Amino acid sequence: MAEDEGHFLGYESADLADAYFSIIPAPFDAAASYITGQAAAPRKILDASSLIEDYDEQTGLSLVDMVGIHTIAPESAPDQPGQLESWVKERVAAALDATAVPVILGGDGTVTLWGIETLLARSPELSVLHVDSNSDLDDPDDDEENHHTVMRRVLELKNPPSICQVGVRALSRDAFERIMDNSISVETFFMADIEGQTDESWQNLVVDELRTPVYLSIDLTGLDPSVIPAVGAAEPGGLGWWQLLRLLKKVASRRRIAAIDVTELCPAETSIQSDLAAARLIYKVMNYIQSSGKMLAKE
Repeated sequence: MAEDEGHFLGYESADLADAYFSIIPAPFDAAASYITGQAAAPRKILDASSLIEDYDEQTGLSLVDMVGIHTIAPESAPDQPGQLESWVKERVAAALDATAVPVILGGDGTVTLWGIETLLARSPELSVLHVDSNSDLDDPDDDEENHHTVMRRVLELKNPPSICQVGVRALSRDAFERIMDNSISVETFFMADIEGQTDESWQNLVVDELRTPVYLSIDLTGLDPSVIPAVGAAEPGGLGWWQLLRLLKKVASRRRIAAIDVTELCPAETSIQSDLAAARLIYKVMNYIQSSGKMLAKE
């Protein structure tokens, strides 16, 4: 299948040189620690996106009328994990070269490391906004990496980015102790503390932890399972739909979001609720970015 088939929103894919966003599939679930099926998510998200109305009532934008969206079909991706990692990194780099925002469709959370490494090589001042139910700061078991070690591996990169986590409510003692370690640059907003707030001033604190550019990583388990139930390991008590959108809108208005990934969707055979919600979330963030006026100018 050609790389311009399977278009986001069901519209014709733009040439990368003309695009402001590049949709990059990462159909990978080899590191999933519980339920698998995340490899099917990129195709399901693209299929569901064709059902979305393209006008955004918050921003007053319809991106298909304004900016190019480049879509790479999941079927173009190689099957071998090592080849897939290189392939995704190459396409993220190509998007950045074209001054487009790469939007990686996972896959399990392992793919986040691929995107961060690629952007960090160009932007040493990078910060990461990590929305997730799990801190992903665990040590590997028996020398086997899984997606719950991703942020620990990010911290081990040369000149690692600062990390701000939101929605965490499932973690090991080791991960908690790592969060409490003031020698590493991780700030975590636990879901229990967020829910205890009488207002949303915590969102300003999240933005204050970030510096431009921002790598936005959304593990869909960060949302409450009533919003997106079809995930690898659903945890009760997550972020609400509008609660998360208000945060992301604020981040986009005050910081430049340079890359995005969305991970951990495990499509259900009998329902497209989660597929649609994931596609809608991605499109909302794209609208927030476009309306912010902080995107890099195309040449």
